[in-house]
Amino acid sequence: MVMSIGWNPYYKNTKKSMETHVIHTFKEDFYGEILSVVMVGYIRRERGFDTLDALITAIHGDIEEAKRSLDLPEHRKLQEDNFFRTSPKQIMNGH
Repeated sequence: MVMSIGWNPYYKNTKKSMETHVIHTFKEDFYGEILSVVMVGYIRRERGFDTLDALITAIHGDIEEAKRSLDLPEHRKLQEDNFFRTSPKQIMNGH
């Protein structure tokens, strides 16, 4: 995933937010489900865009950068971490 954390100036948000863009394409939607994410790196600072197309282009660039980064050995080993093998109910009940 790639995530925007901030004010999202293109949309003139008045509240700070976290927007997660899942890279993987799933066969079914998972609206209403708990999504557990881990941030493993930083791509770029928040900035404003003059057009929606410019914002979309930047997001696509972020996705490509994230894919390259996630292929690095230090990030690939995270796939085996127990965090990703624990059900959301276990996490919720355990915290």
